[in-house]
Amino acid sequence: MNAPVRTARELADGHGAEKLVLVASRRTDMPRFHLDELLGGLRHGVLHPQGPRQPVWELRFTPADIHSVGLWSQDFGPWLARRREIEGYRFWYRFTILPDDPVCKPRAPGVTEQLDRLAALCESGPPEAVFVFIDPLVRYRTAGEGEASWRYNFSAESLAPILRAAGRLGIRHVTTSIVDRYARAERRARERGVEIHFPDPADPADRAEMRRMLAAVRDAAASCGLALRSCCEPLLAQEGLGARGSCVDGPALVALFGPGASTRPDRGQRHKHGCGCTVAVDVGRYAEHGSWSHHCGHDCPQCYARP
Repeated sequence: MNAPVRTARELADGHGAEKLVLVASRRTDMPRFHLDELLGGLRHGVLHPQGPRQPVWELRFTPADIHSVGLWSQDFGPWLARRREIEGYRFWYRFTILPDDPVCKPRAPGVTEQLDRLAALCESGPPEAVFVFIDPLVRYRTAGEGEASWRYNFSAESLAPILRAAGRLGIRHVTTSIVDRYARAERRARERGVEIHFPDPADPADRAEMRRMLAAVRDAAASCGLALRSCCEPLLAQEGLGARGSCVDGPALVALFGPGASTRPDRGQRHKHGCGCTVAVDVGRYAEHGSWSHHCGHDCPQCYARP
């Protein structure tokens, strides 16, 4: 394949950094569904990312070029079984753990299994390298049901075991968000007979509902000694419910692993909507078809990744 080639060194220079932060991945669950490619790419120093509406390109690097690698997943089981196959990198983890829900979490492991894997991640390294995300919060109903049928994919009771376990393991904050409208997610939910309410912060009723949703998670987290953060939810900080957070936190990665990572805001993300992420290279792909596609098998109707 004749893909444009870029090196980690030149990209790091463009980020105003000594080294590159890699993310695997916003676009799919690579640790669960594309682990062979991820491990092989890290071993050989070649990966093939593809952003939205962009061609596949080739990233070349050595472990010395990489500050840290962020693994994003709902299922770290395959990674935990094979993590010793790769050396020379420092890893951090964005672990999405939603309460069990047959509609919004149809195929990901159940909470009990996820918490076992959370404990294993924390035991394998500092808890500060493990970031727990309970997101997105969703209100939904089956298509055709009446107004009284709207329900949430979380409750104080369903959040409690997740938050208690995180607190016991030394994690000090959790991050959340409320589902945003993406045409792909809206279409997918409709095809599955699910209606999702995508709140509009400019609408007073929706804003009040968002405040109640975030306050419920804040109160549940506080009862377990955890602070609440959010990426792309300005309302959280505006209402004094928690702090602005980020999925890629350059200053936190520098504190965790030492200097070298960029701390510049990532203007390619939803910065105007409150995203606090710093620049990184996402090595996943949005390819639609063929051997290059990075489909995700969790099939969550609210997700914008490729199913």
